[in-house]
Amino acid sequence: MSFPDDKSGSQPPWLPDSLSQAAQSLGTSSAIEPPRESADAFQALFTHALDLLSRREHSCHELRQKLGKKHPLGDFDAVLLRLQELNYQSDQRFAEVFCRSRVQRGQGPLRIRQELQLRGIPSPLLQATMDQLQEEVDWFELALEQLQRKFRRPIDPALDRLKQAKERARRQRYLAYRGFFGDAIQYAIAELDAADNCESGADTGF
Repeated sequence: MSFPDDKSGSQPPWLPDSLSQAAQSLGTSSAIEPPRESADAFQALFTHALDLLSRREHSCHELRQKLGKKHPLGDFDAVLLRLQELNYQSDQRFAEVFCRSRVQRGQGPLRIRQELQLRGIPSPLLQATMDQLQEEVDWFELALEQLQRKFRRPIDPALDRLKQAKERARRQRYLAYRGFFGDAIQYAIAELDAADNCESGADTGF
């Protein structure tokens, strides 16, 4: 992420109006600029946040956690508000980018939803993001793709019933761990078995 430079020569873009206004209570001589200590603390926090955002998108919750380790007494609300005003931080943008990356990793909707919750995405935004993702992604086909990559072959019909059941359960657990719902898991297992049966039939001429 790149950030625009301020070349106006006026108040730095990172400095919120509240700090400048607060200085007015200290008298005319101090009203020109905010208290040095407050401004320095804000700038240090803001600069650290920019450094994190330059590497990848972050949710507000993530930024609070990371900034808090180095600036435990920082004014996080003011910094986050300023970052959002400048469009440097956006939970909506983070959620969209995060979802795309997780789909590319082959994760299902249940796990993606859980990870968004862990990153502090508000429920209304989380639901809207998942609804949009539902329209864009075929979870059944994605589950099948992940199953094929991991196991490659269907369950061996030569195995006895107990071993077949254990192998089926192992595959179900794998897809469930990746966040797929039951219908998609059953579809993927059935399609992989059916594809092998078709290949066998073609080989024998039927």
